[in-house]
Amino acid sequence: MQAVVVPLFKCKTGNLADINNYRAIAISTALSKLFKSVITKRMSTFADCEKHQFGFKANHSTGLCTQVFKRTVDYYVN
Repeated sequence: MQAVVVPLFKCKTGNLADINNYRAIAISTALSKLFKSVITKRMSTFADCEKHQFGFKANHSTGLCTQVFKRTVDYYVN
């Protein structure tokens, strides 16, 4: 699989010559998007997935994963 990495502005009103004002995103091929779709559909049929699994699972995102991580860190810090 191949992807094209392109730079995007973080802040269009900021300094466009500053390298820190850019972030990279990968534009995937149509084949990889199809593969992800098939994997997501097949994985969603498993009702007994690990409750802390965040990838390839409906209604789960990295935001939820980040929240679990922050709560775990807070628990052990306190």
